Amino acid sequence: MAKQKVAIVTDASSDIPPEFEEKYNITIVPILLNFEEKSYKSLGIEKGLTWDEFYKVTEKEVPTSGIPGPGVFMQTFEKALEIADSAIGIFITHKLSGVYNTATTVVKQYLADKDIKTFYAPANSVGVGIVVLEAARLAAQGASMEEVTAKVEEWTKKTKYAGIINKLENLVRTGRLSKTKKFFADILKFKPVVSFIDEEIHVHGNIKADDELIIGQMKKFGEKALVSMVKDNKTLYIAHSRWPEAAEEIKAHMEKHNPDNKEIFIQETGVINAFYTGKKLLAFGYIGDFDPEWLLKTK
Repeated sequence: MAKQKVAIVTDASSDIPPEFEEKYNITIVPILLNFEEKSYKSLGIEKGLTWDEFYKVTEKEVPTSGIPGPGVFMQTFEKALEIADSAIGIFITHKLSGVYNTATTVVKQYLADKDIKTFYAPANSVGVGIVVLEAARLAAQGASMEEVTAKVEEWTKKTKYAGIINKLENLVRTGRLSKTKKFFADILKFKPVVSFIDEEIHVHGNIKADDELIIGQMKKFGEKALVSMVKDNKTLYIAHSRWPEAAEEIKAHMEKHNPDNKEIFIQETGVINAFYTGKKLLAFGYIGDFDPEWLLKTK
C-alpha cells in the first residue's frame, strides 16, 4: 500500500473516537493519569482505564495528568512516518498542558531531519479533536503537507468548544470554583456556560436550569452552530460526559435543522477531561463562529 503524503499525530486528551483513529490512521500520544497508588496510561476513550475504575478512584482522590517522556513522542512520530512521508502533530493548548511544548522540543532535538510540524488547538477535548479529524480526513484524501498545514493554521483560529457544565463538584475539588459558589449554584440550579477564549476556559455567565432546560438550550445552540460552521468543516461533535440520552435527543433535533447536511457525531468525553467537567457535561466541538448568547438567552 502506498504511503500517504502526511499523517496526523495528536494526544489522548483530544478524545478521538476509535473508529476515526482507525479509519484515518491517526497516531495518539498517551497521557498519564496519576493517582496515589497507581498511574494509568490513557490512549483515548476507555483505553487503559475503564469508566468503572475511573469513577471508583476519583470519588476518593483528585488525579493529576502527566506527560510521557521524549522516547514516547519519538516512537509516536516514527510510527506516523511509517504510513506517511511527513507528519503533523496537533495537540491540546499549551496553556493547559505541556504536551505541545514537549512534542515540539523532541522534534527539534531528535527528529530535525524529518518533515514534521507541530501545532496546538486553542482548546481541549473535541475542540482539539475536530481539527485533528478534519486534518486527518484531508490527509487521507491525498493532500500535501503544505495543503494540510495551511488548513490547520486556518482552522485553529476558528476552533470552538463550548457548552454547559451541569455538575460542579470536581471544579470545587480542583480549586476552580469556591464552595460558596457551588452551594448557591446547587440551591438555585445555576449552571455555567463555558467556552475557550485566548486558549483558556472562560465562564461567560450562568443560567438557572434543570436538565430539561439545559437540553433545550443546547438544541438552540446546535441550530446556530450548524449554520455557523466553516464550509470545509464537515463534522460537529456533540460531547457529553455520562449523559448519552441527552446527546441523542439533541442530535435528533439538530438533524431536522441541518441545511448543509453536516455530520453530527456524538462523542463521550474521555477520562482525561471528564474529571474536571464531572458528569452531565454537554458541549459542541466545531470550527466556526460562536455567540455565548445562544446559550445564555433562555427566552
